[in-house]
Amino acid sequence: MEHFSRLLELLEESCLLSDRFIEDPNVSQRRVVIQTHDFPDHDAMASAFALSQLLERFGFAPKLLYRGIIRSYSLWSMVSELAIPITQVADKANKEWRHAPCIMVDGNPTNTNARQITDNLFGVIDHHGGSETPDCPFVDIRTDYGACSSIIESYWHELALSPDKVAATALLMGIQMDTDFLSRRVHQADLDALHRIFFIADWEYGSRVVKTALSKTDLNSLQLAIANARIQDGIFFTVITEEITQEAISVLADFFLRLREISITILVENKGEIRPVSVRSQLPEVSAARVIRTALKDIGEGGGHDYMAGGLLFPATEISDDDLFFRFLNAIKEH
Repeated sequence: MEHFSRLLELLEESCLLSDRFIEDPNVSQRRVVIQTHDFPDHDAMASAFALSQLLERFGFAPKLLYRGIIRSYSLWSMVSELAIPITQVADKANKEWRHAPCIMVDGNPTNTNARQITDNLFGVIDHHGGSETPDCPFVDIRTDYGACSSIIESYWHELALSPDKVAATALLMGIQMDTDFLSRRVHQADLDALHRIFFIADWEYGSRVVKTALSKTDLNSLQLAIANARIQDGIFFTVITEEITQEAISVLADFFLRLREISITILVENKGEIRPVSVRSQLPEVSAARVIRTALKDIGEGGGHDYMAGGLLFPATEISDDDLFFRFLNAIKEH
C-alpha cells in the first residue's frame, strides 16, 4: 500500500477513537492536528500547509500548530502572503484539540527540537536522521530526501493530484530553502517534486522571498560575526552579541562556509531570551547534528542533519564565549 493511502486508512480509525472525547456536538468531527517542529522553518511550514490541504480533500478538519516563535522575515512573508492558517501554542494544544490525532511534520518527538503538542501522537513525517523511530501508528521518515516538502508532494503525486498554486508555492519554497536551491543534499525525489510543481507555483514570488532573507539591519550582525570570529583547524566559530533573526544566523553560517579554509561553521547568539545556534559541516565524518547535541548538552537543545543543524541555548544558561568555543571544539573532536 502506498504511503498516503496507508495514512488515510489509519487516520480514519484514529479519528473514530478521538471523537469520543468531543463533548460539543457542534464541533467538527475528523479533526487532525498537524504540528511542525519547534521554531519552524520554510520546509516545516510548507509541509504542514500542503498536507492540510490534501487532508481537507478527504473530509478531514486539520489544525496547524507550532511551538516557539518565528524570527524570520521571509518566513513571515510566506505565512502572511500565502495565508497559511497556523497557530502558535505555548506548551500544549487546548482541550478541544488535545486528544485529536496529531501528525508531526519535518520533526520527530524523539528529537529535542520537536516536543509533542497533543496527547495523541498519530504520525511522523520527517527527513531528519539520527533520531529513534517514534512509537505511533504511521511513520514515514526518508532521511535521504533533501526536504520534507518533497515527501508531502509525493503524496499528491501518489493520488495523481496536483496542489493548487498557493500550496505549490509553499512546497517550492520549502524545497528551495532546505536544499539551498538544489545545491546540497539533493535526492532524485526533490528534483522530481520541484519539476512537477514549478510552473504550478508562483515561482517568481517564492524564489524572490527565499533569496531575500536578510535586511540591511543584519549588516551589523555580519560585522560582529567577523569581529568575534575564532578560526582553528578549519573551524569558524563566532558569537554575535546582539539579537539576530533565526534566518540571518542560518544564512551567515552558510556564508562563512564559502571560505576555502573553512569546513565547519558555528554561529551563536549569546544575548536575549531566544539564543539560536547554527552549525554547518562539509566533512562527511563530522555530523552537524551530533556536534550540536553534544556541545549543548545540559545548556541547550538542538538537532538537524549531518550537514546542517540548529538549536537554542536555554534562557537561564550563563556561559562564557571561551567555554562555548571549547564545548564545540571537544564535540567535534569526539566525532
